[in-house]
Amino acid sequence: MATFKALLAMVVWTTIAGYGLFSIGAHEHFRSPIWAVSIGIGLLVIHMINMGLYFKIAGERPFEWFK
Repeated sequence: MATFKALLAMVVWTTIAGYGLFSIGAHEHFRSPIWAVSIGIGLLVIHMINMGLYFKIAGERPFEWFK
């Protein structure tokens, strides 16, 4: 059950972060080098936060679906 909660939290966070990227116009300015590097760093940070959320919520036994 912890894995399900972690995946749900990751989906919520990724949706919020994706909306944030969309609202600043990342999908329109990705050809500019400055924007591309900034978007890449932003996506990396989003991924790192997802990993942190997953392991914080799922704990030491992340892949146990049933006891």
